[in-house]
Amino acid sequence: MNAPTARGRERSPSLAALLSFLWPGLGQLYTGKRRLAALFALPAVVVLLVLAYQLRQGLVVFAARFADPSFSLAAVAIVLVVGAWRLAAVTHAFASGERRRARRLLDRLVVVALVAVIIISHVGAGYLLAVTSSAGSNAFTHDSTDSLPTPASADSRVTILFTGVDADPTRSEHLYDSIMVVSFDPKTNSVQMVSVPRDSASFPLYFGGKVPVTTRINAVPTYVHNGWIKSPDSPYMTLVKEISYLVGIPINYSAVMDLGGFVKIIDMVGGIDVNNQGLIDDPSYDWLDGKPYGFYLAAGTQHLDGRHALAYVRSRHGSHNSDWARASRQQEVMVALLHKMSQPSQILTLPNLISTLGASVTTNFPANKVADYMALGQNIPKENFKQVVLGPPYTITNVNNINSAATTCLLNNKVAALSIQFFGQDSTWYGKPPPANTCP
Repeated sequence: MNAPTARGRERSPSLAALLSFLWPGLGQLYTGKRRLAALFALPAVVVLLVLAYQLRQGLVVFAARFADPSFSLAAVAIVLVVGAWRLAAVTHAFASGERRRARRLLDRLVVVALVAVIIISHVGAGYLLAVTSSAGSNAFTHDSTDSLPTPASADSRVTILFTGVDADPTRSEHLYDSIMVVSFDPKTNSVQMVSVPRDSASFPLYFGGKVPVTTRINAVPTYVHNGWIKSPDSPYMTLVKEISYLVGIPINYSAVMDLGGFVKIIDMVGGIDVNNQGLIDDPSYDWLDGKPYGFYLAAGTQHLDGRHALAYVRSRHGSHNSDWARASRQQEVMVALLHKMSQPSQILTLPNLISTLGASVTTNFPANKVADYMALGQNIPKENFKQVVLGPPYTITNVNNINSAATTCLLNNKVAALSIQFFGQDSTWYGKPPPANTCP
């Protein structure tokens, strides 16, 4: 056997392993095995090109793609395969080096450490992506019995109904206290937001007839569930189609958020900034956690954590406060939250954020479209947002004349005119007579 050359003895196995740890194939190139270097490097180059393509629209849009369970699962497979390939490259490079007895123990310690780092990092990343995929599956569900119109094309208007549900276990019914229609028109690159008062009553039903003045719209799913409203659709789908009928815009998708999840999400992104239009002093506000009643917030720019953001969107009594004011604040908080979630600094919170969304939000919006619409949404100028709360002059209040918590009633002709103003030819009432007013 020929003695190793001086040059061969200089090719440290631990250095070869380290180079292939940094990039598969570098260690093989260092030890003079060029063909094997190209073989080990090529898959890494392909993965890098795929990653560069996925990052073409920025980090935020790339992160949003993980909301799609199939994308996350594909990422799990890639992460594990790349990890296995790195292990093969590192161990092969180590075996290709010239071992010197005096450094044999150190070389082995180095390669063991490198192998451990690869295994821990790739298995850990794979686990987080698997959790993200599972959370996405929980959040993005679709009931085959639901029937909603789908956008005609990629450049068609997309409208989502966002509802916040008070799922307090002590209640006999689930109340949808936040009802907000959000519509995106790609042709004009604009967004329209319409909030419907939760206490709306005496409204016409999309399938005929009307509800009595004692039936509030936030309890419609419960009334359908109990058989008090005979609907052709499921309880929640009845609410979706009813809001679509009243606001005058076809709704394509819906999303429901639990109030507890709302608090967690706000805290997870580090809170949000709002501009409180006027002092809020609500002595009757219930924090729902046993703390003394009362919510106070000064006017002006405020930074809110989850607990106070929830109070900001729920409080409706006291000075400078009402159902209309809190509905307007709900729109403000949604825009602020979406803005905060779209910041690159939130990338590291992605796995926990999607997990929380999966536990707190249910939607039939297509998971594989989230990133595409986020990419579009990033380019909407502030002046292209239109927001309205259907309070006066679109409603009349105290229609049952019982107390300050009395129901309100939508003036259907005025709401229809607003619908045409907001949505143009996409409005249900464009070129058609509005529904008759049903207020007592």
